[in-house]
Amino acid sequence: MSAGDTVEASKRLRQDAHRLADVVTRLESPSGSYSLLGDLLDAQRSMEQVLRELVEWHRRTMPGVHFAEHHDESVAGVTTVVEQLDLAIQQAEGLQETLSRAYGGSSVVRWFDEEEEPDPPALP
Repeated sequence: MSAGDTVEASKRLRQDAHRLADVVTRLESPSGSYSLLGDLLDAQRSMEQVLRELVEWHRRTMPGVHFAEHHDESVAGVTTVVEQLDLAIQQAEGLQETLSRAYGGSSVVRWFDEEEEPDPPALP
């Protein structure tokens, strides 16, 4: 995948995430929430991998090759990126674990394919 493909893929991811955020409150069936959680878990695993690859790429960058050599702000910027991506990876691991527990919890629910009408309350 070329650099242009990578940037294009990240733009599509952003757009798809925006679309999902816009429609998530309108699940077609209650059982769809289980599938949605599974997809989010898989996506989070992929995001964690992206973060790991990105931090390693930044670790391998070299002054004069990838950024201005005698520019203190560039060196500090790369250092900040590495530190913050390391933190993001830790947080991504935590989110993945949390989503996994939510997905597991949803797996035992007897979801309906369609919403049911609630029973009227019993009179005293």
